[in-house]
Amino acid sequence: MPPECDVSIRTGWFWHKNETAKPLSQLLEIYYNSVGRNCVLLLNAPPNSTGLVEDADIARLREFGAAVATIFGTDLAAGSEARASSERGAGFAARNVLDGRDDTYWAPTGEDGRRNGYWIELRLQRPGPGAQVFNVVRIQEHVALGQRVERHAVYVDGAPVANGTTVGHKRLHRLPRPVAGTTVRVWIAARRGPPLLSAVGLHYDPFVEANTM
Repeated sequence: MPPECDVSIRTGWFWHKNETAKPLSQLLEIYYNSVGRNCVLLLNAPPNSTGLVEDADIARLREFGAAVATIFGTDLAAGSEARASSERGAGFAARNVLDGRDDTYWAPTGEDGRRNGYWIELRLQRPGPGAQVFNVVRIQEHVALGQRVERHAVYVDGAPVANGTTVGHKRLHRLPRPVAGTTVRVWIAARRGPPLLSAVGLHYDPFVEANTM
């Protein structure tokens, strides 16, 4: 059962005339730290003294929704090739993490845990003109069979770019700068049983650069 993150679009829970909605950059930070960490986000929009939600708050909610759609509307990993440390069988192939379905997943054999550990890797097109540039890595477990990942790391062309603990339904790594590489590998450093991953996706967040300018 994932935790629920309750937060107001404004500074406080109730409407006050002298308060305004949080900026888009802050709402996106909340999104990555809630939805991006296996939580459910409940974003409160308090009604004003007339019982209506402020037009400015509605506009910010629409801006926030549009930003999320912009970031995650396209999976840049689509069309990649996937390989893994092992595959349990035809129905549990590494390519299942790229099919966009929640009911399919990659499952390795138990032998990996006794040898070199578990990993899955996406082979992208080579850097250069037309190469996919991304700054968000999305990892999802097949939570119908429980959470298993306890610690993981992400590598692009062998260089570490992100790491974390649990994954659950969804873990989002927003990288500090865009990268383009040939391979993206997710290494499962610690787990409770063989990991079952339903998705590994790559996205581009244009708002990261906008917030650092």
